Amino acid sequence: MLMIAKKEYYYGLDQLRALLMLIGVLTHAASVISPFYRWDYHSDRYQDALIHNIVHVAHFFRVEAFFLIAGFFSAMVLLKKGKHYFLKGRYLRVFMPLISSILLINTFEVWFVVRHDITPWENIGIGNFIVHAWFLLTLMIISLVCLLPVDKFLDYLSGFNRFIKLGLFIFYMYLPFGIKFVLNMFVPMADHPLFYSFYGYLIEKTLYYSIYFFIGYIIYRSEAVRIFFNKKTVKALLWGITVTGLTYQTLTIGEAKESLPFTMRAINVFIQHASAISVSLLLFNFFFSASFPPSRSVAFLVRSAIIVYLFHHPVLIVLGYYFDVPGMTPFVYFMILVTCGYLLSFLSYLIINGNKLTRFLFGLK
Repeated sequence: MLMIAKKEYYYGLDQLRALLMLIGVLTHAASVISPFYRWDYHSDRYQDALIHNIVHVAHFFRVEAFFLIAGFFSAMVLLKKGKHYFLKGRYLRVFMPLISSILLINTFEVWFVVRHDITPWENIGIGNFIVHAWFLLTLMIISLVCLLPVDKFLDYLSGFNRFIKLGLFIFYMYLPFGIKFVLNMFVPMADHPLFYSFYGYLIEKTLYYSIYFFIGYIIYRSEAVRIFFNKKTVKALLWGITVTGLTYQTLTIGEAKESLPFTMRAINVFIQHASAISVSLLLFNFFFSASFPPSRSVAFLVRSAIIVYLFHHPVLIVLGYYFDVPGMTPFVYFMILVTCGYLLSFLSYLIINGNKLTRFLFGLK
């Protein structure tokens, strides 16, 4: 097993991780004006497919790339510092922000959407209290899995030939889709929404995003794997899959994909994973190799990214509601949401960072 050698820290990857979180403001602002689905706040007055589609491209890979980077850094901490240090970090940087977000931020969001008749109370479920903080829950669950003998298991798998490993990977890739398909045959989704909420947050998302997490984990453990993905021919293949996959998914945004035939849904799962893996690897390679010297402004963005991501969700809902008045174009409405959304979310960071207790609650150092 070859370790990625000698480099103490990967500032480019840290910056990429922050960038992926900060893009959340753009993607959710675009969701407000989406003509294809109803987000937590949906403007019936201002809808624009073009703006949504341009911004929404990031949605096909943004969180997947985040988990790949999380897996890389997790392997680094586990192998350098050990499980106790890793678990303490997860408690401070993941578990505490998760609980604080649910109790302080997301509960306010529930109150606001019910109080302003955006969502009736009878339609409020567990998902309304977790909402965008689900990624912290998923990351915490996967982190607990890392306390198991993961390295021994990966070493065991490395002994198989490439075709068996590819087959196992494809099987695991389809596992959350397959489990849900079988479950729906015996426990109809329409009749058991609470059950599927728990399944979605605790199992489905964990299985789905653990693919990307452990790709990043393996990349840190094996320099040979990283070198393989950095080859020109492999990069060219990744670019081809990226362009094809993202174009296909953008062109089919408006389709009711859950109502498609089983075969087409299975094909969509493959395309979704193939393009997300390709983009994630290309981003990883670029930011891993690029030299981005730390600066005060970049350091500020990196430190504030988690707070911006956690706070922007209710901020955009409140802004979307109060600015949804006649007299604007969709573009102007969108830009107001984006500009004010960023400003208020960064202001939230300055407030949180200015107090020892709030820094602890939201995982700031």
